[in-house]
Amino acid sequence: MKNLVMGVLLALLWSTSAMATELKVGDRVNDFSLKDSLGKEYTLNSPELKGRVLYFNYSDPGSKDMNKQVDDALKSDPGLDRKKSYVGLGIANMKASLLPDFAIARVIKSKQQETGATILLDDNYIILNSWGLKNKVSNVVVLDKERICRYIHKGKLPPSEVEKLINIIKEYQVK
Repeated sequence: MKNLVMGVLLALLWSTSAMATELKVGDRVNDFSLKDSLGKEYTLNSPELKGRVLYFNYSDPGSKDMNKQVDDALKSDPGLDRKKSYVGLGIANMKASLLPDFAIARVIKSKQQETGATILLDDNYIILNSWGLKNKVSNVVVLDKERICRYIHKGKLPPSEVEKLINIIKEYQVK
């Protein structure tokens, strides 16, 4: 009985320590190391990301299109400096689907090759737990060049927020 109680206490302690506090505007984020579907590894200091404002759309395969209107608006905005100051990324929450990882990765790899998009694979809830994001929805996060969160939204972004998000990216790409 003593071992059972000790086991339950350890499990509770582990589960509460594994969850990060919820990311808020003004918080500096923890770095990560994730690979894309082509096997290339990325961190916040990767040459493609370093010194740039970052937009992340973190979602599971079932909610990947939840904020498609945001992605479309970002792609079409001529005021975003994609060459030097800004980059958008997708992060796929691989554990949130019943499909096997290889099947999801194959679809993502095809989309990545077709569109040139950078889509990272989070197969162990690394970002979800580290940044305190929600599971089973699309999470939109904007980080400035110093890796401080400047915008976060969990769930479908209302149309009124899309312009606000784009303006925040524009503001911090020149700072």
